[in-house]
Amino acid sequence: MKRNAIAIAALLAGLGLLSGCDADYVRTMPIYDVELTAVSDGEHEGRFAYGGFTYVVLTTTRGHRIVKIDLLKNRDERHARQAEGVLPRVIEKQTPNVDAVTGATTTSKALMKAVENSLTLRTATDGSGGS
Repeated sequence: MKRNAIAIAALLAGLGLLSGCDADYVRTMPIYDVELTAVSDGEHEGRFAYGGFTYVVLTTTRGHRIVKIDLLKNRDERHARQAEGVLPRVIEKQTPNVDAVTGATTTSKALMKAVENSLTLRTATDGSGGS
């Protein structure tokens, strides 16, 4: 019985480390500028997933400019709501490569990557290095 408890504790600790790796990757992953002259006018859906959740945005472009970003799916947590402040920065700077919201870096980066993906037609499926 004690051996099972130790094995379960080790498994749970390992899972915690793995999810931490996802968050570490997301916090440090590059966000790229997008050549907006190559993006057609319209609505472009983008996604980025990590930690078992998929962030979804709908980016509207007109005249090779980002004019609107709708957040279609975000976590219902304080840090996630705080990170939504990154979206007006993206519109203002006309690039997903902006400063993250302090205190909500991981979710800010996930939202920025979702916007980047919407404009480049790429979809990242997890925060483990794939895109």
